[in-house]
Amino acid sequence: MKLKVWIKANLADKALSCLRAELVELIDSESSVLDIGCGTGDLLFKAAYKLSYGFGVDLDADMINFANRKCEDNQISNLAFESNDAKSLNLPQFNIATSTLCLHEMNEKEACTVLRIMAEKSEKVLVADYATPKSFLVKLGIEFDEIISGHYRAFRRYRNAGGISEYARKLGLKINRTIPSAIDGIVIWEIYS
Repeated sequence: MKLKVWIKANLADKALSCLRAELVELIDSESSVLDIGCGTGDLLFKAAYKLSYGFGVDLDADMINFANRKCEDNQISNLAFESNDAKSLNLPQFNIATSTLCLHEMNEKEACTVLRIMAEKSEKVLVADYATPKSFLVKLGIEFDEIISGHYRAFRRYRNAGGISEYARKLGLKINRTIPSAIDGIVIWEIYS
């Protein structure tokens, strides 16, 4: 297993477990779910018991290989994963489209394109991403994490542009509700077209 996959599966996914649980709560039973920027597939694996079908897409082939091996090893048949750019796929309709801590890594035009695709290909969009944290130490932690992960420049543009709320407004999408995560600095936006 590659180091970046090990770190994602054993550290990042564990640190985000309460966020994943919050997202799973928002997914109706028997839903089909599209997860853009799925990484190791952690959200879909946690929701698999209640999904009719889950499809995860990520640019990182190593993360997708890990997810596909996990599916095979655990004989999970209602999930599928593909290493690809979501913008280039001919996607079917889903009940829900999700993205977790992914859109802030893109430039605004690309993030808006992905968000538009998510809205067009689903009845409901759930985006979990960065918002203004309550704690100054959390703010510093997020900034440090973005620096070491190589996304700081994109993160600053995301923050300065107004983040998910502003992207949704520019696309004419309706934010049904904003749900603060138990993790300070992360919010879940429930969005409809």
